[in-house]
Amino acid sequence: MKTLYLECSSGISGDMTVGALLDLGVDRQKLEAALNSLQVEGYALQFGRAKKAGIDAFDFDVKLEHPEHPDVTHTHPHHDDGHHHNEEHHHHHEHQHEGEHHHGEHSHHHAHVHRNLDDVLAIIESGDLTPKARELAKKIFHIIAQAEAKAHGLPLEQVHFHEVGAVDSIVDVVGAAVCIDLLAVDRVIVSPLSEGCGHVHCAHGQMPVPVPAVANIAVARKVPLVMTGIPGELVTPTGIAIASAAAEAFQVPSQMNILRIGYGAGKKDLPGQANVLRAYLLEEEAGASGEEVLQMETNIDDQTGETLAFACDLLREEGALDVWTEPIFMKKGRAAYKLCVLSEPAKEEKLLRIIFAHTTSIGVRKSILQRSIMHREVLPVQTRFGQMQVKRCTYQGITKHYVEFEPAKEAAKQHHVTIQQVIEETLSKICQ
Repeated sequence: MKTLYLECSSGISGDMTVGALLDLGVDRQKLEAALNSLQVEGYALQFGRAKKAGIDAFDFDVKLEHPEHPDVTHTHPHHDDGHHHNEEHHHHHEHQHEGEHHHGEHSHHHAHVHRNLDDVLAIIESGDLTPKARELAKKIFHIIAQAEAKAHGLPLEQVHFHEVGAVDSIVDVVGAAVCIDLLAVDRVIVSPLSEGCGHVHCAHGQMPVPVPAVANIAVARKVPLVMTGIPGELVTPTGIAIASAAAEAFQVPSQMNILRIGYGAGKKDLPGQANVLRAYLLEEEAGASGEEVLQMETNIDDQTGETLAFACDLLREEGALDVWTEPIFMKKGRAAYKLCVLSEPAKEEKLLRIIFAHTTSIGVRKSILQRSIMHREVLPVQTRFGQMQVKRCTYQGITKHYVEFEPAKEAAKQHHVTIQQVIEETLSKICQ
């Protein structure tokens, strides 16, 4: 199982994320091809190297080609996500860029000052992206949009994005989503985010750190912030939105089997530390040494089966590893259910909120268990029914194959055959 781990000891921003993932080995040409497919013009991509406190890091930047034009120079409600903001927005690099990729000549329609969320999502839909990259990019923008709506006290549909709709932010968000997808990892985990202190300057005056959008995302997405004594802002709305959208958990691995490391350069020079985002590609031998899982249980005797099933669906959608109910008898012979939830320890708070909000439970039992699991990978298998997904599970010479049920169900409907036929023919392809 491969894991992407982002170490945010110097914060996180959109351009730092893309830089770190490119340094980790993401194919730059594939990233450029994806970004070229967007209906966005008037910018140049810059790829280079930068020394940050002695560490060589990949420097990714989005440079607007016509910053003097009012359509392109946005008045940011908070700041520029991709550039650690304020005085460093139109920064000049002291290092050499190895390449620039330009995107079109200036046109008066390419960057609307009052672009809303639907406009941004339409741009993402217009791109030649994989379904995973497209959905992740849209999820990131939804998170930012909700935070901005709360910050400005407006309904989501009335929010007009200056910074979020800006060309550089679109490129950073889509770029990060494409890079994560290209890495093809099984999961993403992120360390707690280190944030600065004090105030930052923006179009509306001084803003406290963390700025409102960052603080709102931290609250809504349960993102842990480590407050440092470093003056200024280390975490941008785009950075925390990417982290919270992609991360399965915010935790520091207890053990790391490192395959590769990449460094993404920030635009600040911090006293006594490197302004870099470090990305690790880890290989975890699932089942070799076991892992910890959280099991939560609660007894329910005064709720309908339909509403309890709805709660189970919500728990699965929020990332529970498994959810099930067991029929039990309580005092006075009352028929009841025991709701059981298995999850990673880091997701405890999110899942507890769902249990308390959507069931009649007023108390939950919790225990930490050790489990060993087989290594899993999903293989695409071409059949006469189309491409099927097969999960291969291995452990010390033992191999099992399972056909993913939902695609098999859809294929059975479409071709008027039984699901068992689809499964058997798909497995026979594996055996060949």
